[in-house]
Amino acid sequence: MSLPSAHHHPAPTASHLPQQLAQAGLRATRQRVLILESLLVLPGHPTAEQVHQHVRAQVESISLGTIYKTLDSFVAAGLTRRVASAEGSARRYDADCTEHHHLFCTDTQEIIDYCDPQLDALIRDFFAARGLPDFQPHSFSLHVKGNRLTGAATAASEDSAT
Repeated sequence: MSLPSAHHHPAPTASHLPQQLAQAGLRATRQRVLILESLLVLPGHPTAEQVHQHVRAQVESISLGTIYKTLDSFVAAGLTRRVASAEGSARRYDADCTEHHHLFCTDTQEIIDYCDPQLDALIRDFFAARGLPDFQPHSFSLHVKGNRLTGAATAASEDSAT
């Protein structure tokens, strides 16, 4: 089965992070900037623990509780999204708030962003035709579990480079 390439978004530069926080109604403290930057530079969809490790390299005294509270405030402000991990036990975070789906590799626990406008149109058309009694959907996100195939990973990398 041929899949469109993984979804990649351009990361904002560190100099834009204070502005992003301010636009979301949050003060741009050093800790918040470092935590937001961590979400952008850490690979994949990091856990709070991974963000904590990354930020502690610059602010040794920061607690894991502060990381969780800050990440929750980012979610509430729309700066990031919480994503369940493939096994469902760890909270992971996604700095990409654009419409996209997630592919969960059960072998590696990797979460891969996936974007396919044709799939999105199909889902929208499906719900428009069928309707949902007493419910109006405003967004959607698929979570697809499977295993990344070595050849598919190479093809996706090649597709995203074009």
